[in-house]
Amino acid sequence: MQNGALRKVAELSADMRHAMESILGRSLQEDEAVAINTYKLAPRGRAREEASGRLLERIDKTAQRVEGVPEEQIDAAIDEAADYVRHHSE
Repeated sequence: MQNGALRKVAELSADMRHAMESILGRSLQEDEAVAINTYKLAPRGRAREEASGRLLERIDKTAQRVEGVPEEQIDAAIDEAADYVRHHSE
C-alpha cells in the first residue's frame, strides 16, 4: 500500500489541480510539485499513556545495557551504525 505521492503540477488534471489548490488555499505554479502523505493519527487518552509507558520502559532497558560505557564509545557506535546504514541501503 502506498502512503505518499509526488506529482508535478503541470501533469495534474484540471480537477486534481483545483482540489490541491482548494486544500492549500492558493494557486499552484507550473514549476511546482505537490506531495501528499498519509499518517495514522497519534493515539489519545489511555492508549497514548500505555504507548508512552512502553517507550519509557524500552529507553530504560537500553540505558541499563550501556551503564559504565564511556559516552564517547556510545557516540562512536551510533556514528558507525548510522554510517553503515547510509552506505548499505537496499
